[in-house]
Amino acid sequence: MPLLPNELARRENGRLELRTGPVRTRWNLDELVTSDGQSLHATFTCSISAINEPAEWKMLEEVFLSRAMGVTTEDVVHHFMPGFRAAAVKVVGKHKAEAWIKSDAAAITELTDALREEGKKIAFTSGLDVLPPFQSSYESPSFEAQQIEELERTLAERRVAGQVEHFERAGKLLRQFEDLRKAAPDLSAADVLKQVSPADQGMMFQTLLLASGKAVAAKGLYAVAGNALVKIDGRATPPALQMIAMPQLLGPLRSVQTARLDGKDVLLVGARSGVIVYDPASGSTREYSDKSIDSQLGFSSAVVWNEQIWACHGDAGIIAWNLLETQTPAAVIRPVELRAGDNPPPLPTSPTPPPTGGYVMTTGAVQSMMVRTAGIRNVTVLDEKRLAFSVGHYLTIVDQQGRRSPVPLESQAEVLAIVPDGKRVGIVQEDGTVSIRDRATLALISSQRRTGRLTAAAVLPWLGAQRLLLATDEGPIYCVGLDDELVTQYLSAHHGLRVASAAADLVAAVSADRQRVVLWNSWDGKKPLTEILVASMTRHRVGDIEFA
Repeated sequence: MPLLPNELARRENGRLELRTGPVRTRWNLDELVTSDGQSLHATFTCSISAINEPAEWKMLEEVFLSRAMGVTTEDVVHHFMPGFRAAAVKVVGKHKAEAWIKSDAAAITELTDALREEGKKIAFTSGLDVLPPFQSSYESPSFEAQQIEELERTLAERRVAGQVEHFERAGKLLRQFEDLRKAAPDLSAADVLKQVSPADQGMMFQTLLLASGKAVAAKGLYAVAGNALVKIDGRATPPALQMIAMPQLLGPLRSVQTARLDGKDVLLVGARSGVIVYDPASGSTREYSDKSIDSQLGFSSAVVWNEQIWACHGDAGIIAWNLLETQTPAAVIRPVELRAGDNPPPLPTSPTPPPTGGYVMTTGAVQSMMVRTAGIRNVTVLDEKRLAFSVGHYLTIVDQQGRRSPVPLESQAEVLAIVPDGKRVGIVQEDGTVSIRDRATLALISSQRRTGRLTAAAVLPWLGAQRLLLATDEGPIYCVGLDDELVTQYLSAHHGLRVASAAADLVAAVSADRQRVVLWNSWDGKKPLTEILVASMTRHRVGDIEFA
């Protein structure tokens, strides 16, 4: 029977059979200690062969075959280990860990020679021979961990130094920008950006975002989920969520927007059958309801306009309340009227409905009027005389006299956002089209396809100006300007983010399943600052978010 691969010799039927060639054998020498107290693991490899001479056979049999029928490499390793370990301890203890890790020639030669000589001594009395090549390797887990720790500390110090330098540079750049704006008040942030070379525009934009974000007071992030209003502090560790009880009579909450009312900053919280005005400073609420609504949808946006609250609802249409009349709408435009797109008679001054179409004052059920019209959304104040909202891919304008007029857009995609910007207004549509119109005349100024299909749009405030945040179906949120070609991104593992909002220092979005809120520093879109599983607290999906 031939020898096994790990056998050097075997006694069988009174005969001793030897392997004709050498076998490579390795010793693992663990828990050695260097002169600087680090642990070291060494391996030593050489070739071993049984000497084919009768005098050597006897020593081989005495050492290895007195209790076994064969001699294996494992037997050889076990027999040599005490001597090899004693020799290694003496040599390793003379040198620092760095010498072994960096393969210091003198240290390695000294250990190799010591192990070779010790091996020859043991082999001489065992019927074996120790043959080259002699190879060794070394590692020190404790030294490597120390090196990694020192490297991380150095990198951290460099990052801190770089951040300090970056903050100082950002502050200087912001001061220069402010001085320039004072000298030329009509110069916009985009105009300043255009003066920089295209290669430097992204860095300057992020630097100005950082500086402006640090310069303004941080805003709180509010979310609606189920019947709860949730205040989120994403900068806390871990992120802090505060549940704020809302009145229950109006049903589940759908939306939240900021507004200025009676000299105070308030939140307009859209519910299923009305709008709740919430004062964060005092915690007080005021409810505006339409008891005629019988729908599973809710008010998707609301504004304060001409001492009234105006809000839009997918089933109920456009509804307005006088500030002092919370239970009876002052004006109603039902979806069936918006489908026609005609020019209705003026708003009535009494609760008696007009005999034919137009604005309808309601006190009873209006289920028959709730003919769904796609995308009744985005109620927006253009000025003190006009209100705008979207109906599918149209804009509809309402004036103080109640006259309304549709404004067809170039793209047939649904409108996602209406963004007033000084003397202009931006229109964002689902197919990625961004059009700019004159705010007074609504005449088209420009129209451009900025991205692919969008799932949400929002506004990022930036040095007194605005940039658009466009959440795409494929994943990133693109940040684009109305007056420049610079495009930056906010990246995450999510696709199809459903809602977005932004403050000077933070950008937020709701995941496609509406379970999570994702937050970024406004000046760093490479990865999210944090993700918050809001649904775990509210047990409901997130309907909307807003910084206030």
